[in-house]
Amino acid sequence: MFSTRYITRVFIALACLGPAVLLADNYALDWWTVDGGGQMWSTGGGFELSGTIGQPDAGAMTGGGFELTGGFWVSGVAGPAICPGDMNCDGRATFADIDLFVEALAGESAWNQNHPGCPWLNADCNHSGTVTFADIDPFVAVIGTTCP
Repeated sequence: MFSTRYITRVFIALACLGPAVLLADNYALDWWTVDGGGQMWSTGGGFELSGTIGQPDAGAMTGGGFELTGGFWVSGVAGPAICPGDMNCDGRATFADIDLFVEALAGESAWNQNHPGCPWLNADCNHSGTVTFADIDPFVAVIGTTCP
């Protein structure tokens, strides 16, 4: 059986962990998969999320006040990686990108027809998933930056 010494150590360990468990936020991970591949990072508020290219669970998952959109993303196959504000895809957001940014406000279809090698979402400077007038101030703020 178990010695008194062993039971005492287990009891002490549980006693120490108990308050930490009680004070923890009420988050749950009810479903998950083990996927392989690269990674990308998304941040917002005090949260950071990493996804992988092998992620098979495409679609939106919601719970509480949170929403997670999953699925495949591929960098380098469909064109250059997203670089906020870099509308001519030269790796930098500069004054040369201003007229192209205004052109992107006309919509994705027209943009893709006129600039097939440069992502329309480079104009999504507020990271909302689309390009709108709300991207103007964030675009101005990224002028002068270089993409990684």
